[in-house]
Amino acid sequence: MIDSELLLDGPLFQALDSMADKDEESFDAVMGHGYLTAQIISPKSDSPEEICRTMFPNPELTGLSEEELTQHIRGVLSLIDSQLNNDESDSFEIPVSIDESEELLDSELADWCAGFLEAHMAQEETWLSANEQAVAELMLPIAVLSGVFSEEEEFADMSANVELLEDMAVQLPEVLIELYLLMRSDV
Repeated sequence: MIDSELLLDGPLFQALDSMADKDEESFDAVMGHGYLTAQIISPKSDSPEEICRTMFPNPELTGLSEEELTQHIRGVLSLIDSQLNNDESDSFEIPVSIDESEELLDSELADWCAGFLEAHMAQEETWLSANEQAVAELMLPIAVLSGVFSEEEEFADMSANVELLEDMAVQLPEVLIELYLLMRSDV
């Protein structure tokens, strides 16, 4: 099991899964990891307290206090940042498993991308304020793999192309590192 998968067994992600069991609109652990990864990549991420309020609108339902959740968020953000900023690795581990019989747009990877995309879309203007073309190109695989736009005309062909989706999935860790470095070059 990769470190990121072990991370999903931690208290923050267990709280997310607990919330998702009670409310279909809530983040689950996989979506939460995608959301937090986007927060680290963002040129102007939200504070851990703001992230906590977004991810846990009813923290009392988790059995953890808002302070405990915020502390766990800080720890996870730090871990994701160190994974993206690791000079010894050219890849970022996304904590999902994909069954070979499963369609990518119905997989945990699609959920992870949807969580990432949610954070990006909430700050889209900030993300695109510098290097708009490069950011848009790097965001394309995440947008396609999320399945969020699969019904839209410009995404329909890409979403139906299994080979393209598989290529995007394989390249996604490198894309995330490129986005991270691109955003850091403008800070």
